[in-house]
Amino acid sequence: MATDNPSDNLAALPPAVSNARRVVLGSVYGLLLVFLVSSLQATLRPGLATLVIWTIQVLPLLCFLPFLHRTRLRAYAWLSFVSLVYFIHGVLLAFDPARSLLGMVETLFCTSLFIALVAFIRAYRKHFNVSV
Repeated sequence: MATDNPSDNLAALPPAVSNARRVVLGSVYGLLLVFLVSSLQATLRPGLATLVIWTIQVLPLLCFLPFLHRTRLRAYAWLSFVSLVYFIHGVLLAFDPARSLLGMVETLFCTSLFIALVAFIRAYRKHFNVSV
């Protein structure tokens, strides 16, 4: 079965690419966890409002997850743009005294996500000699 993705075999990825990929996935799952904690903290009584808030916050990240797991380069490139919106949200939260810790954690995850995305794209393009 021929595929258009040279990195479908994850074992064939060089260490720089696979390490950056692991950091990207870890950062995305970390952001999902931060948003879950944030939405649970925002509403003291769990219910539909918590689920709606969390879904709105994480829907863009959830849309990228299947493509990140299949190592699609274009998804990594687009996620680098989307991560900047989450970074802005984290910085705004960091200035709220009640939620400053969550804002700083979100900003940390967004920063590591963006740096890992750039490192992944550069290493991937260099190793496989492809364009985005």
